[in-house]
Amino acid sequence: MSTEQRPSDPTPPFDPYAAQSEEPIRVPSWMRESEADRVLTRSERFRLGWARHSGKLLGGFAALVALSFLAAVGIIGLGVYERVRDNRPILPERRAAPGPVRPTDADGNSVSPWAATPAESFAAGKDAIVLPPAKATAPFTAKQVAEGLAKVRQALVEGRVDRSMLVVNDPKPFLALMAPDNRDEVRRDLADGVALNYVTRVDDEADPRLDNADTVRARGTVTYRATTDPDGIRVLEITTSFIWVYHFDLWRAQEYPPGAELVTVRDEVIWHLPHPDDVRPSSRGLWVHEAASTLYNADCAGIKRGFLALAPEEPLRSRPSARPTGDVYDPGWRPGDGESC
Repeated sequence: MSTEQRPSDPTPPFDPYAAQSEEPIRVPSWMRESEADRVLTRSERFRLGWARHSGKLLGGFAALVALSFLAAVGIIGLGVYERVRDNRPILPERRAAPGPVRPTDADGNSVSPWAATPAESFAAGKDAIVLPPAKATAPFTAKQVAEGLAKVRQALVEGRVDRSMLVVNDPKPFLALMAPDNRDEVRRDLADGVALNYVTRVDDEADPRLDNADTVRARGTVTYRATTDPDGIRVLEITTSFIWVYHFDLWRAQEYPPGAELVTVRDEVIWHLPHPDDVRPSSRGLWVHEAASTLYNADCAGIKRGFLALAPEEPLRSRPSARPTGDVYDPGWRPGDGESC
C-alpha cells in the first residue's frame, strides 16, 4: 500500500517588517489641520512690501533726484542767462552790505568814488602835501630847513602819489632822494615787502585795477625839529603823518556801499637829514629813520608781499582783508594800532 505525500509550501523570504504590528500611519497635526489665519506684524508687512516693490521704489527715487538736479540746473542757467542779458556780472565780486547809501545820479550811477566817505573832503594827489613855514632851527638854518622839507615832500610824492612807483614799480626816483648810504636798506625793504610803511606799490595782478584818473586823495601833517640820533649825530627830524586813500576801478560800484572801492593807508614816517658837518658825503641827504602804517580794505595776501590791492569778496576766492585794530581816520590813531589779517 502506498501513501501519497503532498509537496510542502515554499518558505517565504525573511521580511524584517513582517513582525511589526500593523498600526495606522500617524500624520502630523499640521498636515491634517487646515492652515490657520495669522495677522502679520507691521515690520513683516513692510519687509514683504519692500521685497515686492523695492526695485520700483529705487527707480522712482532715482528719477526724482534726477528731476530735482535738472530743475536746479535750469534755475541756475536761467539766472546766468538773465545776468548776461542784463549785462550784470555772473559772479558779483563784492556783496552789498547794510550801511550808508551811496549817492547816485539820475541814471543810477555813482556820482563819485569819494562821496559819503571821509576822503570826500581830502585834497587830490600832491596838492594834499602842505608844508609848514621853514624857520631856522639851530643848528639848521632856515634854508637848510626849507631844503629838507622840500626833499621830504618830493619823497612823499614819489613814494605815495607818482605812478612810477604806484603802477610801474620803479623805485629809482624815490631812491635818488635818499642818502647813498640809506639806499641799500630801502632796497631790502622793497624786496622784503615791508616798504608799504612809506611807499605804495600796487599789485600787478590787482583786480580791479587802480583807477587812471582821480587815483589818490590824502590829508596829513608835516612837523619838524632839531635833535640828535642814537649815534649823537645832529639831525633835522621831519615827521609826516598822512591818510592816503586809493581809488580802484570797481565795476558797477553803485551797487555797493560808499567806499567799497577805496583802500586806505594811514602812516607815520620819521625822516632824518643829518647835519652835513657831522657825516661823510655819502651819508648826507634823506634817511628813512622810522615808519609804521595801518591799512584798511586791502588784500592781506598783497600786504604780506608789500603790494596794495583791493580786498576781494567774491564767494569763490574769498581771502582775508585788512581790518584795523583802530579807526584809521580817528585823530587819536597811533602807528602801533596796526591791522588784523
